[in-house]
Amino acid sequence: MDPVTIETMAGAAAGGYLLRLAYRWIKTRAEVRRTELEQQGLSERIRSLPPGSRLTEKSVDREVDITVGRAVPAVGHQEG
Repeated sequence: MDPVTIETMAGAAAGGYLLRLAYRWIKTRAEVRRTELEQQGLSERIRSLPPGSRLTEKSVDREVDITVGRAVPAVGHQEG
């Protein structure tokens, strides 16, 4: 093999690695952004509910059950 062929192969391998890395970064960033938007929407829906309301959402990958305006004691905290 001549040096040009080796350099071309090394460049192609490095380019392929960089493309895979960029794809993973873009995919991860899109997932993070999607989660942020879901949480923002959930927060907006909760803010619009009156005290005592209950919000339940179910989807394939998550389940949310929130009661608005009710104090919940901390786990493991006992008074008295």
